[in-house]
Amino acid sequence: MGEKRQSVPECGIGPILSITMVAELPELGNLNRKQIVALVGIAPFNRDSGDMRGKRSIWGGRATVRAALYMGTLVATRFNAVIRRFYQRLIAASKIKKRL
Repeated sequence: MGEKRQSVPECGIGPILSITMVAELPELGNLNRKQIVALVGIAPFNRDSGDMRGKRSIWGGRATVRAALYMGTLVATRFNAVIRRFYQRLIAASKIKKRL
């Protein structure tokens, strides 16, 4: 029988991230990407009022999924050439590392 692949190492998706996503996000496949991003808590919410534009921040959501995605992103910035070049370009443009 064919073996099921549960990781994509070159993209930073290993067995821990894939298991976390499946276990903590049973809604995958039923919601669209915007809903999933809001559910995980990585969608930036604004704090605007009238003419005042506040700082965008993320909050709430599922912390375990967010932490696993963050670690997968760090791995991808080291081992995936396309993501590494994109990450380095953003850093060169003086972007804050944790906000990328």
